[in-house]
Amino acid sequence: MRKLLNILLMLFAFAVFGQKTEHDKQLDEAANLIFTDPKKLVSISTKILLETKDYPTKIRALSKLVNAQMVLGDISQVIRNCNQGIKMAKENDDKINQVRFLSMLGNQYQQINMNADAKRNLDEAENLINIISLPKDLLFIQGNVYNVKGIVFKNELNCEFAIKYFDKALTVYDQLPAEDVVVTNRLLIDIQKAHCLESIGKTQDAEKLYAEVLDSKKDGLGYNKYFASVGLVDIYLKRKDLDRAGQLLKTIDVDDFVQYDAELTSIYYRLMAQDSYLRKNYKLYLYYFDKYNQVLLQISKFQNETIERLVINDNANFIHKNNKNVIWNFITISILVIILTLLTSFFYHFSMKKTFN
Repeated sequence: MRKLLNILLMLFAFAVFGQKTEHDKQLDEAANLIFTDPKKLVSISTKILLETKDYPTKIRALSKLVNAQMVLGDISQVIRNCNQGIKMAKENDDKINQVRFLSMLGNQYQQINMNADAKRNLDEAENLINIISLPKDLLFIQGNVYNVKGIVFKNELNCEFAIKYFDKALTVYDQLPAEDVVVTNRLLIDIQKAHCLESIGKTQDAEKLYAEVLDSKKDGLGYNKYFASVGLVDIYLKRKDLDRAGQLLKTIDVDDFVQYDAELTSIYYRLMAQDSYLRKNYKLYLYYFDKYNQVLLQISKFQNETIERLVINDNANFIHKNNKNVIWNFITISILVIILTLLTSFFYHFSMKKTFN
C-alpha cells in the first residue's frame, strides 16, 4: 500500500507555463520511462537539472528525478531531493511546488515511521494550502496532503484525527473526475478509515466499508480489494467465524502480490497463521507464522537500512559543512594575522623613524 501511495503522489499534472524549452521537450519524452526504465529517467533528469538555469525547467526536472527515485524505492535520495525542491520553491516564491515537495517528503517519512518529521512537513504543506488558492486541476495535491496526514495519525493510533483527515481528503476527491487515480485514492482511504473505525470499536461500520470496497465496480490501481479482504478476514477471525474467514481467504492469491507488497503479504501470512491456529492445525500455523516473521524481518531491515543511509548522508553533510566552516575560519584568521602583522610592522617602522628623528 505504501508503494502504491508513492505512485499516486506522482500521478498528477505538472503545469508548464510559457514556451517549452528543449529540455522541457526532453522531459516530456522521458515521462513514460517512470515505470519502464526509472534509472534512465534518473539519468536524464539529473543531466537536465545540472544543465539548465531556467527555474521552471529545473524544478520540473527535479520533480521527475524524485518520481523516478520513489519508484526505485530510494527513500534517502527522495528525502534529500525533496528538501532541495522545497528550498528552490521557497527561493522562487513558488508555493504550489512547496506544497508538492512537502507532501512527498511527509509521505517518505511516514513510510519509515518517522511520524514527527512527516507531520512537521505535512503541517507546513497544509498551512500553505490554507493561504493559497489551488486551481481545480491541482486539487489532487490538497487531497494527497490530507490523505497522508490521516495515515500518519493512524500510525500514531490517533484514529479520531485520522478519520477527520480521511474525510477531508474524500471531500476534495469528490470534486474531481472519477479517474483511476482518484478512484484508487478513495478506495485506499476507505480501507484506512475502516481500520480506524474498527480500532475505536465501530466494527460494523468498518465491516460495511470493507464490503463496499469489495463490491466496488472499479478496482482502481493496486491491491485495494485484497486489502479489503484481509480487513474483513481479521474481523471474522476475531468473531471466531471460521467459515466466512476461510471462504474469503481462499479468494486471496498471495502470488499476485508477494513480490510487490510486503505490507499486504505480512498481513496475509499473519491471518493464515491465526486461522490455522483456531482450526487447531498447528503444523500449518507454525509454517505461516514463520513466513510472517520472515516478511516482518525484511520490512524491518529495509526501514533500518533507509534510516542508516539518512544518518550517513546527514553526517556527510554535517562534516562537509564543518569543513567549509573550518576552511573559511582559517582564511579569515590568516587574513587578520596578515593585517595585524602589517599594522605592527607599520607602527614599528613609524616609531623607529620618529625615534631617529
